[in-house]
Amino acid sequence: MADLHIPAMIERAAQRDPSAPAFRRKQDGAWVDVPWKDVQPRIAAIAAGLLTAADLPDGARVSIIGNTTMDWVILDFAAMSVGLQTVPVYASLLPEEVGFMHADPQVRLVVAENAAQVAKVRAMRGGFRFFEKEYGADQVPLLGRIVVVDPTGLEPADDWESLADLEARGVARLPELREEMARRLAKVQRSDIATFTYTSGTTGPPKAVIQTHDNMLSLVENIEEVDIFGPAVREGGLFLFLPLAHSFGRLIELAGPYFATPLVLSSVPTLAADLLGSRPGFLPAAPRVYEKMKGKVDGGVAASPPVRQKIFAWAIGVGKETIPYVTTGQPLPAWLAFRRAIADKLVFSKVRAKMGLDRCAVLLSGSAPLRADVHEFFLALGFNLIEAYGLTETCPGLTANRPGRMKIGTVGQPIKGVTIKVADDGEVLAKGPNITSGYLNRPDATGEAFDADGWFHTGDLGSVDSENFLTITGRKKELFKTSFGKYIAPVKIEARLKAVSFVQEAVLIGDGHHYCVALFSLDPENFGEWAQREGIPAEPGHARVRQVIEAHVAAVNGTLASFETVKYFEVVPGPFSVDGGELTASLKVKRKVVSTKYAHLIDDMYARKAPGAE
Repeated sequence: MADLHIPAMIERAAQRDPSAPAFRRKQDGAWVDVPWKDVQPRIAAIAAGLLTAADLPDGARVSIIGNTTMDWVILDFAAMSVGLQTVPVYASLLPEEVGFMHADPQVRLVVAENAAQVAKVRAMRGGFRFFEKEYGADQVPLLGRIVVVDPTGLEPADDWESLADLEARGVARLPELREEMARRLAKVQRSDIATFTYTSGTTGPPKAVIQTHDNMLSLVENIEEVDIFGPAVREGGLFLFLPLAHSFGRLIELAGPYFATPLVLSSVPTLAADLLGSRPGFLPAAPRVYEKMKGKVDGGVAASPPVRQKIFAWAIGVGKETIPYVTTGQPLPAWLAFRRAIADKLVFSKVRAKMGLDRCAVLLSGSAPLRADVHEFFLALGFNLIEAYGLTETCPGLTANRPGRMKIGTVGQPIKGVTIKVADDGEVLAKGPNITSGYLNRPDATGEAFDADGWFHTGDLGSVDSENFLTITGRKKELFKTSFGKYIAPVKIEARLKAVSFVQEAVLIGDGHHYCVALFSLDPENFGEWAQREGIPAEPGHARVRQVIEAHVAAVNGTLASFETVKYFEVVPGPFSVDGGELTASLKVKRKVVSTKYAHLIDDMYARKAPGAE
């Protein structure tokens, strides 16, 4: 029977086996399991503490500003267990962005990770300006004090209290509050709002996507059929380093308890070390993570003796021969299985162990297109890398490849309960129980996203083949037209342009122009290592950098229509970043910001002699 709401699912998970691990985390240098019997009392105590922190009405909204931690997840579960609605906020956002995400949904109580986040809350409380609109202090109607998870470095003040103090107060008052807590939970229905997740806001103010208990539970219930949460995954655990303000992270947060699998907690800065230490069974990540991993391996091979390079090249060749069998669920022929076993013993097993992925049963890629060469590389190494697709509005899944049933270059087939179709103009449309009903306070945007027949317009362009595999070709809003009237979808071209180990991002430009040009940013870590191997200074403007990118651009141009080809390119002086404004908190490129910030480089490229574009 389906769970009534998310708290019921959490309770079921805890009662199924109280001694089973809910979390796995690093503590004093060692990885330790935290069982449900220790977690459930904390959920109850924090829930009681939240109700004593302020006079919160039923269904009040509580924000959580911070990075992914065990406390973040427990706070989320605790708030929902008494019918509160959570508003997750990225730790990397600026004070005015944080302010908007509190004024828009009328957040009543704030939970902040540390002193840096408290400073943002204090700043927004005095009013702020966001997208040319002024917000006064009265438009951020917070109640009570800021709840601070880690108060290190904070001077005592009347406007904050620690999570530890709130939890202790909750323990003390729990007996008297149990009836009130039960009353609030009894009012919660599966159709009620559980949380609001903000979109990236690449072209305007972010939109709060309404996500109900039904939306979120429907997805975890229906992805069971994708068959990626087996015994090996349960043993190793779900590696969770993704931000919990992102729907991809929230999916993993809920998949843990639903599939009786511990959440292995990590962070972006400690990702590599934590993989080695925890050796998880499941790794969900954006394609950029897999690109960087491939770059690391490629760099290590390039720096090794010629004999080892030849052995690796032979092994990868053997691995790629297995792909047609692996992707269709067919057994390997005896001759190939024998060669594959040798390649695995000599090369692949060692590479997987060096990554900390020697017992990882599934790798999941989502949130952006996965390059075909990266996908093939991981499949060749023996990894079960699954590419899936969805949006914040779909919590966040729509389609997925399956183990033994995948097509490289596609995002797979619809998940159970989801229906996909492609409109006459190429836009991907969808229906399903996991899809939002709309955006908070944005009837205009909701009206644009849903048509009269109830189809959600994803904004993505794509096609569906005879076996119902979906291929995404680009974003409808990012489609641009050259001055010759040719339409170009930049995303797929940019994915190819990025296929250089030290390149971070590639941005294609050409709207209203005779021809296309591109801007490249370099990955600091990979670029530094590459430059060291090349024996050159790590300077983006170095002639060798330009030579390598130029050769790669020429190779990519050979696969494109003439009007899509890149005629000129420039390398920007530094990497794109959230702080620099070029990336959203979910690391998507802000095209308008890039075009404005580097307008001088773009103008220079278009001031050169036109190379005879169509």
